[in-house]
Amino acid sequence: MTKKFNRVISLVIIFITIMSSLTSFYAADLEGVSDRIHGALLGDLETGEILYEYNVDEALPLASISKLITYSILMDKITEGKIKYDDEMTISENAAKTQGSKFGMKAGEKIKVSTMIDALLVISGNDVTTAIAEHIAGTEEEFVKMMYEKSKSLGLNSVHFINSHGYPLDDAETDQNYMSIKDLYAFVRYLLSTYPQVLEISKKTELVIPERNFNKKSTNPLFGNEIQGVDGLKTGYTDKAGICLVSTMPIKAKDQNSKDFRIIAIIMGAQTHPERIEKSKKLLEYGRDNYIDQKLLNKEEVYDKIHIDNAKVQDINVYAKEDYNKLTEVGQTVRVEKTYNEKIKAPLANGAKIGEINYYIGEEKIKTIDIEIREDVKKANFFVMIGRFFQNLFKSWFK
Repeated sequence: MTKKFNRVISLVIIFITIMSSLTSFYAADLEGVSDRIHGALLGDLETGEILYEYNVDEALPLASISKLITYSILMDKITEGKIKYDDEMTISENAAKTQGSKFGMKAGEKIKVSTMIDALLVISGNDVTTAIAEHIAGTEEEFVKMMYEKSKSLGLNSVHFINSHGYPLDDAETDQNYMSIKDLYAFVRYLLSTYPQVLEISKKTELVIPERNFNKKSTNPLFGNEIQGVDGLKTGYTDKAGICLVSTMPIKAKDQNSKDFRIIAIIMGAQTHPERIEKSKKLLEYGRDNYIDQKLLNKEEVYDKIHIDNAKVQDINVYAKEDYNKLTEVGQTVRVEKTYNEKIKAPLANGAKIGEINYYIGEEKIKTIDIEIREDVKKANFFVMIGRFFQNLFKSWFK
């Protein structure tokens, strides 16, 4: 190893410069979002990084957003092979009489699971949700226990459930489904990562079932001309919850050094339908226009080459131990430094750590990733070392 490999080497400063107007006034983009609502959040799906938050820790009435929990439990059963999309659910009298938004089913009717999923996510039928709960657990009460078990398994500690759909029994605090926005965000990230096919249904702008003479538009108010690219996810409304929306959209990479990413926006407790639309659009547009997912490391690519004096093969390729992408604001500077171990000598085993890569924004270290070798590095034997000694000696004579 030469001395240049024994000290910290500043490699590169990455300037992310994407065309954007008024980039110094990002805060103005979200002006008024927190007015007249219960809470809000904007975050990245993959990393869980929160880009904007307001009142995210208080447990809030969940309304029909509860149906995402019901969907996830149904998908668990489908994944386990206990339920199939072509199975038929027999609708009970209790399910048919469920209050609130309806698909309009009759007691004794048989409907395929696939159709019930569409009606659950596109038009938010409370009667559908009750029927699903009864099909899975026998009764809604038993299904609520499953909702608690699911939440506990995901570390969601703010939840309170009374039913599968979120329709309140009355105005009492205990007669609503509740969850904090932070927990809801964690759950939505889980849902989209585990069952991304939910987006194939939630992006439908209407539900058309000719054999039932049924045609109804999606409850998602962002579909149409409001904002291009939205493909989910769930609406909710009760008097106590206010007007709610969990929305999501993919963001395309802005250049070859960035990658696609997906943002999640949550508005809980808007006072009017236009305000819910306006605030959701502000969050989504802010994430789309002001952030980039920068590709910083690819663990499969050679990161650097080092020279080990006493190795049988002296020049060795080294790699980052993991991939690293960083969601950054447009115009934000990311500084990268690498440090090699003070003494790197053979022999070394495949996977040995020989240094670190450190990433900084300002003075804050945001990530440390190991540098490793991907081969066994053998020590040169005595005769090889002697041969190198004389070779270097001869070279020095004829310089």
